[in-house]
Amino acid sequence: MGELIWETVNVRQSTRRSGEAFASIGQGRISLNADACDLIDDIYNYDWVNIMQAKEGNRVVKIGIRFTNTKDNYSLRAVRRKYKNENAEGININSKQLVKKYFGETKETSTSRYLVEKVDESTLAINISREL
Repeated sequence: MGELIWETVNVRQSTRRSGEAFASIGQGRISLNADACDLIDDIYNYDWVNIMQAKEGNRVVKIGIRFTNTKDNYSLRAVRRKYKNENAEGININSKQLVKKYFGETKETSTSRYLVEKVDESTLAINISREL
């Protein structure tokens, strides 16, 4: 047998506060990280979201999340994340139907990240055309 050759592998560890606003999508949930939540003033005071979509031609390229305190027939609950029963930074939007509509069945067993940007004072957009 030959001698083993060891090489360094450069792997960057992901941190909770990377400075990059993103959404993790999978397992029936859209999770906005703390940096994404920082884009909207007083985001934790909103109880509901309404979902929108932006198309380029016939293809949906962005999912819009409009934060509101007015519930309608299509509103989804914006849930503050918790860690050890304490509020943590970040918001979850739990909807298997929403994830399935845009990502199909495959997102039930995997999670992917997408960039988030601010659209206006109460709306964020998730760029679903390119996975991080």
